Amino acid sequence: MNTPYKIQYEAFVNAGGLYDDRHAKLYAEFAENLIADGSFSIVYKDVAHACYTPITIDKAPHLKCYVLAPLAVLPEYQRKGYATRLMEEAEEQLNADMIFVMGEPFHYGNRYNTPHNVLPPVRTQAPLVCWFARELTEGALNGIGESTSSIKGPYAEPLMWGHPSEQV
Repeated sequence: MNTPYKIQYEAFVNAGGLYDDRHAKLYAEFAENLIADGSFSIVYKDVAHACYTPITIDKAPHLKCYVLAPLAVLPEYQRKGYATRLMEEAEEQLNADMIFVMGEPFHYGNRYNTPHNVLPPVRTQAPLVCWFARELTEGALNGIGESTSSIKGPYAEPLMWGHPSEQV
């Protein structure tokens, strides 16, 4: 059985030169720390893993929201729909109002395409065009306007919001 650590490590260490062994270990350990801290963890078909950490929209603390990360698929199963099916399953289980993700537009831009004015919970060098949302409860953000957000636990660490080239 593939553990979350193994899936995360293998996916990142084999990511075509973007990451190296240090990054792979960092993200695998990040996943383990999130799980230990109580974040929602899901393994799909023993080949894909993701964590979802609660986030609070400060102007709408009643909403049930999460940040997705890290998400990984074993290299030999990438580009075959496993990440999409994992996200669909997680969204069903979480019964959330909103899911946020900080990531590359080519990975998340289609699925996480809800316009929003919620700022990331941690100061980051990443441009806001990389801060995506997916509305799961229709109209969840209606009337909220611009808002800060907050997060606790391992994902509150600014290191985890940077680009891999800035880490380790």
